Amino acid sequence: MAPTLIIDNPHAANFNIGWFYSFNNRKYPFINVLAMIGIKLALLHKNLPPHMKRHFLFISFTCLVLFFNLTSFSPDTYSSLVTDVLTHTNKFRKSKRLAVLIINDELSAIAQKHSADMARGRVGFGHGGFSKRNKMAKKAIHPLNRFAENVAYGATSGKQVVTGWKNSTPHRRNMLGRYKYIGIGIAKDRRGRIYYTQLFAG
Repeated sequence: MAPTLIIDNPHAANFNIGWFYSFNNRKYPFINVLAMIGIKLALLHKNLPPHMKRHFLFISFTCLVLFFNLTSFSPDTYSSLVTDVLTHTNKFRKSKRLAVLIINDELSAIAQKHSADMARGRVGFGHGGFSKRNKMAKKAIHPLNRFAENVAYGATSGKQVVTGWKNSTPHRRNMLGRYKYIGIGIAKDRRGRIYYTQLFAG
């Protein structure tokens, strides 16, 4: 099915989805340990007595479930996708002879939390808590005169999500605004949908 863009408020976009995953999680090595335990137990299963097989299968299944759940919300999983969003956003700005945006780690942490909160159902899809994120950004960036946000879910690439925002007047205005910094956060929910948050500050 082709991605479908839905606009539900002046700053929000919604897509249909795909997912990707990187096995080698260097920042959280214990996640890799869980995977290896699950795989090894599964391989040992056929050599065990019948009364032990059920217990080993349960343990290996639990390890693998924990592994996939933890990697679903690891920011490192989406580092290339974050770069893709930044690249296409700045490419759009340069086409309008505007200065490129500088990625800001503190803004990205704020954006990441909002994407993770939406993905985990802690807040609904949209801009709930926007004023709180604005206050957090003010503490990170001095002075902060302008602040804006784009959100979306379901796109499978940075190009796709940025194209959707470009085709929506409010999102387009944010990407072409008088900002200096950008923060980008990405997270996936349990159904496989990827949530995006862009924060702009200037």
